[in-house]
Amino acid sequence: MRVYRRDLFRQLGGVLTSTAFLPALGEFSKTPSGATPSAARPIRLHRNESPYGPSEKTKEAMQNAFADANRYPGQELDDLRAAISALNGVRPEQITLGCGSGDLLRIAAETYCGPGKSLVMATPTFNVIAGFAGASGAEIRTVPLTKRYAHDLDAMLQRTDASTGLIYLCNPNNPTGSLTPKADIESLLAKVPAGVTVLVDEAYHDYVSPTSAYATWLRRTASDPRLIVTRTLSKAYGLAGLRVGYAVASLEASKRLALRRLAMGVNVVAARAAIAAIEEQAYVKKIIARVANDRQEFYNQANARMLRCLDSMTNFVMLKTAMSGKQVAEHLKEKGILVAMEYPGFDNYIRVSLGLPGDMKEFWHAWDASMPHGM
Repeated sequence: MRVYRRDLFRQLGGVLTSTAFLPALGEFSKTPSGATPSAARPIRLHRNESPYGPSEKTKEAMQNAFADANRYPGQELDDLRAAISALNGVRPEQITLGCGSGDLLRIAAETYCGPGKSLVMATPTFNVIAGFAGASGAEIRTVPLTKRYAHDLDAMLQRTDASTGLIYLCNPNNPTGSLTPKADIESLLAKVPAGVTVLVDEAYHDYVSPTSAYATWLRRTASDPRLIVTRTLSKAYGLAGLRVGYAVASLEASKRLALRRLAMGVNVVAARAAIAAIEEQAYVKKIIARVANDRQEFYNQANARMLRCLDSMTNFVMLKTAMSGKQVAEHLKEKGILVAMEYPGFDNYIRVSLGLPGDMKEFWHAWDASMPHGM
């Protein structure tokens, strides 16, 4: 059978009653190579981070930047926009930088939502934006995924009206790892009422294998002021701890987003490391290939135990469990393994981020020690 990324913000979801929220998770140090996982130093398979980290050249750029850590960023931010522009074939003026792409979701929610407005989104999905929109006074309208785990765009359109400020699409979707077909999104964009903005969150874009069912909408933003695309360097680039994300939109939309941008929200060290990381595309491709192999090995191990997984195009996999995902996560935590759980409609699932081979060996060892086979 082959078939939330930034879990930091659960507290913001407290303003909602119609969506389940991401688990609040503490900060832990990484388990050293060869060490036994424990409650104090668990194996982190719960936040969709890259266990491989950034390239050596990126680490070098980071180290060199520490000498200027006493300085506010300046030219570094222009240079970072230029690097992102060259990578994606968009104008620098279309790019809004953020402290991780979660920051860009906050900016978009505050810009397009508020009292009397509504946010339309899937469930389950990465719901950080719901917390920001709800805090601004907007109504949150959620629509279940289809049976193929794609966004139900027809149903989302039915929930869209004159009050809707923003439609949020996470593609590939977190936590399911699934795709919403590009033809369906194209149809949605053609039908969205005037005045409604569509935000496509492409945090896991880099991991998607070539397929006719998927397309990035990043270059479309130049000609469509209703469209915003967000990306992050937290995943394949291995910079989750430095918090660098960006939004690409039309010049008109970018000016609106810039009004709520945190001034110098990307620091000197993060900016210089991000520039170096973007220049290391050979390394990024190597990581993408490695993750694809890790994902296939996860499927192989699950199949050997007669377990069901959802098809994923990301660096995590949804695994079906015989008991509640919360119970399973608690059992694994006792053995020093952290996973994510409690997603609407997926009570008997856990989301497992793909770790280093040794991490995954420990995961399956812990699973075999406490879980029945053949779920």
